[in-house]
Amino acid sequence: MQAPSAGPLTRLSFAAFLMLAPLSAALGQADAYRGLWVGQVTLNYVNEVSVPLDENNIPIAPDPKVPTPTADQAHLRLILHVNGAGQVSLLKDVAILNRKGGGTEAAINGRPVNLGTNPDALTPSDTHLEAESDVALVTDERLYGEFPPQPAVRIASAVFDFGDSRATDALNEVMAKAAEAAGSSIFGQPSSMFTTSAGRKAAEDAAKLVAKTAAAPIVPAADVATSFFEFLRDEFDASTVNAIAAAANPAAEAATVRGLAVTLQNSSFYGDSRAVQMIDAVVAAVVAAATPAAKTKDAHNTASSYADVTDNYQRFIAGKVLGDAIAGAAQAAAAAAVAPAATATTIRDAVTANGAVIEARSQALTYRVSMYTDTRAPDAVEVVLDAVIASAAAALPAAPGSEETIRTAADQAGRTALANGVRRYPIATQAPTLEYNSFVTSQSFKNSPDTAAAAAAAAAVSERVNNPLYTAQSLENAALVGAVTALRDVFGAAARTVRTELPLTGKLGPGVGDPRLSYDIKKQNLAPLGAAALEGTLFLPANHPTNPFRHRRHPDHTVGLDLQRKLRLDFNGSVGDPLGRAGFGVDRITGTYREEVFGLHKPLGPNKDIGLKVEGTFELNRLSLIDTLNAR
Repeated sequence: MQAPSAGPLTRLSFAAFLMLAPLSAALGQADAYRGLWVGQVTLNYVNEVSVPLDENNIPIAPDPKVPTPTADQAHLRLILHVNGAGQVSLLKDVAILNRKGGGTEAAINGRPVNLGTNPDALTPSDTHLEAESDVALVTDERLYGEFPPQPAVRIASAVFDFGDSRATDALNEVMAKAAEAAGSSIFGQPSSMFTTSAGRKAAEDAAKLVAKTAAAPIVPAADVATSFFEFLRDEFDASTVNAIAAAANPAAEAATVRGLAVTLQNSSFYGDSRAVQMIDAVVAAVVAAATPAAKTKDAHNTASSYADVTDNYQRFIAGKVLGDAIAGAAQAAAAAAVAPAATATTIRDAVTANGAVIEARSQALTYRVSMYTDTRAPDAVEVVLDAVIASAAAALPAAPGSEETIRTAADQAGRTALANGVRRYPIATQAPTLEYNSFVTSQSFKNSPDTAAAAAAAAAVSERVNNPLYTAQSLENAALVGAVTALRDVFGAAARTVRTELPLTGKLGPGVGDPRLSYDIKKQNLAPLGAAALEGTLFLPANHPTNPFRHRRHPDHTVGLDLQRKLRLDFNGSVGDPLGRAGFGVDRITGTYREEVFGLHKPLGPNKDIGLKVEGTFELNRLSLIDTLNAR
């Protein structure tokens, strides 16, 4: 199914969908600023790259670190998402999909539809949206087919595109190790080796062997998904978690396994810190828990949240199955409440027998992490069901004709419990993407040490033979160029790996960060800029299809330039201030946007370490309180 860039979401329209936001806000949320934020950046400051003349024709170089006012403005669309734990991601696009589907029976039931013979599937549905669990925020277009055919809303920003830099980093590491080893090997050979073809061949073979030996370990080390799983299986299993939970000093008990986690982190260019973060989080959970039983339970659930690499738990609690269970439980509870001789027990029995509740409880069991005692999903189901039952039981004895009133209150109680009572867990932002995992386990990447070693060795021999003024560095440079050329197609595959969202470090909220403009700080001699609210680095590899400096017809651009964009956002106001309002039920937040771009021109400054800097303001409107992406 294709997701059009614009169109009606349902009969209610997208504007009406936004009306759901104030209801959810009133009920509370896991993080106060969770949800989808969309808005605009207005850039009107940039650092100067030219050197102007003063009235005496004397060059006066501007400070490249300080963006200055511009005569015109540039506008960017900005899309952020905040999950239930308060973690923020930059999005390049998001589709807003209706889980209830279009107007045909097949579409409503989520079955495939032939649009050629059933064009009505793409007409607005008569099915009204009743809750945010009827809607999904989808950033991965591969998931579109899991939703019923429908005219969807898609929000995108053309100025933010990013690849998965880790795949390119892996290949760069292979290439660098091979080139360094090959260059060093050729440099250390006596001159007599290069006077005959046999000698040159022997030198090349020797260099190829050492280059392959140096580069080969990068391949298994790049498969951090497998390494992380093996660490959990072999070093941080349930018995280790139990020992930490039972220890008088949890940090001391965890010290040995934490040391192994640090070793794992340092064993690869990837620097995967998930194991270290996981152990620290488990220790913190144990320290915070009050009773031995709570310590064990919280330790296992915290460990499970890091082992849940596909984020199944968060997607379950934000998904259709649990949303339908709340609605079904409320309906069953209301019907039981108005029945003769109703009690809290009969209400609970009716809820337990409801088909949607049975399905939710069943699916919750399938989302548990098997290596730990993971109760997160089953606990979430029971929290919302208990709230529904308690709400209906509070209406006893029920007045005749009050079933709908009881149902509405019970449904709201369940959704309040889902927002307030169901625990959200931070997700590991360093988890490798599916496309990265696919690349590092591909045959082309596995063969890259052989390819790079052979090309680097041949290029280094050629440099030594043909350049009488060769140096160790020139040999390594030649080997590097040879490896790059040989791996061109593999680099292309690495560049095409993508991320659907870019994690940002920090927190979103009024008063977080330092929104002062660099120009004002410089002009008024104010205190230096403080810590950022949100930061992130966007990377677009040279061979990525959308890299703007990859020009096939330009002789100087047969190899493109990597683009790196360092983003920073800071928010206006003071910590604890209420959010502004853009309209009824739509929250707004404003602040200062900064970006430093490398790859657009030569670096500035005496140390050539300053990129193109821009600054401006932004405003973001909260369009939804949905706190999980790609939930089904």
